[in-house]
Amino acid sequence: MVNAETPIRYDRTGLSDETLLDLYKALVKPRLIEEKMLVLLRQGKLAKWFSGIGQEAISVGTAMALQPNEYILPMHRNLGIFTVRGIPLHRLFSQFTGKPGGFTKGRDRSFHMGSQEYRIVGMISHLGPQLGVADGVALGHLLKGEPCVTAVFTGDGATSEGDFHESVNVAAVWDLPVIFIIENNGYGLSTPSSEQFRCRQFIDKAIGYGIEGVQVDGNNILEVFSTVSRLAESMRERPRPVILECITFRMRGHNRVLPIRITLI
Repeated sequence: MVNAETPIRYDRTGLSDETLLDLYKALVKPRLIEEKMLVLLRQGKLAKWFSGIGQEAISVGTAMALQPNEYILPMHRNLGIFTVRGIPLHRLFSQFTGKPGGFTKGRDRSFHMGSQEYRIVGMISHLGPQLGVADGVALGHLLKGEPCVTAVFTGDGATSEGDFHESVNVAAVWDLPVIFIIENNGYGLSTPSSEQFRCRQFIDKAIGYGIEGVQVDGNNILEVFSTVSRLAESMRERPRPVILECITFRMRGHNRVLPIRITLI
């Protein structure tokens, strides 16, 4: 029911009550973890944190829509991918706090991690190069005759890097089943998207490569889940790349780091 106080109307697109409840639980989980991480940061038990508050629907919707054997290449703010894939929380917390039980055994305290077991490929900081890795994963599936889709995340700024253009072009020419997910929060770090390119929107870039471009409301979990589900099902039958632009926003700054106290003697 919609009234004056709740004007937002969500199309459940035939999703069952059970699916809706699963999506809700999956959406809340990374938010609760992140709130805990921010507390640990203020307590000096965490060195840094990249906040994804406000963007959870993209990660959760994508991970929920893909099959467990399909690879995902996330970014700094895609905690929902790790939680949806079922990584034990003690391993995630060990990773974030630099403990030996983490994926990098204390050598890094952030999302620079991956896991073959959970089909997650660790991110590359400047984001563009991981798109080429996604091409390689998708090519491997094609050569093996496996009907799988690969999803790779990137941000506004990375679409101006050469790696983005090379990776999308190769995927287009070779019909690689890659979903290039662009999280459009309006900025590449601190540079407005309007100062990066002359296109009206990111999906316009798909035209130049002769591939499909789809735009969704990245804050609507139902739209993300339904769209990725539809695209993935189609791409498994007819391999090809797609650019998926998710309109979203980031409620916190670029990152949070542990304050350093300097004592002058």
